[in-house]
Amino acid sequence: MAITWFCVWQGAGEAAGARVDEYDLNALKTLVRGCPGLLAGHVLTPAQAHDPHYAGEQEQAQPALILQLDFADVLALESLLHPGAHLSVLAEPKFLPSLKGVPASQQAMLTRHYAVADDRIASGDGSSLSYWVEYAGPAENENAWHVFYVAHHPYLLAKFPGIRAIDIYTPAVAICDLPLPVRPCMQRNKVVFDTPEAMTAAMQTPVRDALRADFHEFPAFTGHALHFPFKTWTHRP
Repeated sequence: MAITWFCVWQGAGEAAGARVDEYDLNALKTLVRGCPGLLAGHVLTPAQAHDPHYAGEQEQAQPALILQLDFADVLALESLLHPGAHLSVLAEPKFLPSLKGVPASQQAMLTRHYAVADDRIASGDGSSLSYWVEYAGPAENENAWHVFYVAHHPYLLAKFPGIRAIDIYTPAVAICDLPLPVRPCMQRNKVVFDTPEAMTAAMQTPVRDALRADFHEFPAFTGHALHFPFKTWTHRP
């Protein structure tokens, strides 16, 4: 099973609306392209798309930037998470100056891929639209929560028109020797569409209502349930 490492830049207060500039974005993409042992790397920046069930304010501001790195095994990831290793630059305050004052946090997770009818991205420029979801937890019975979720949600998600990917992530332990705090959550998931317009169209279908009904049947849990769209650049070595 593949392992995914998330690094999330989340601002608060005056830094809540910070956005990464093109210079820093290019530096991050260069870091991803040179990352050893990578299966795929994704850089997510805020986008606009409409989900009628999450149209109001969220409990937290949208993350300013998300880096998602996928590896075949945990050792490949851990080899990069110590001082002087390839990813150590992420812990340096001067690496992304446009996000000064926006702290980064990280978490490793196991990755589950679910089948879709057509996974070919057809956006024109190769980018995609990721709808990123984070359940902070905890649940009263976390195993029961996961059992319910994977038995229902991915198969409903697969019914969305134009959906290109469905990934569900659960916590893993990756030893990190970088001064980056953990952003703990009990689950993340990501669905992918070609464009914001494709996601918005999918969210107007009965599938979205079925997913919302399923959400109301989840076993008891606490913590935020964040839902945010992101434009996504992907590199596959």
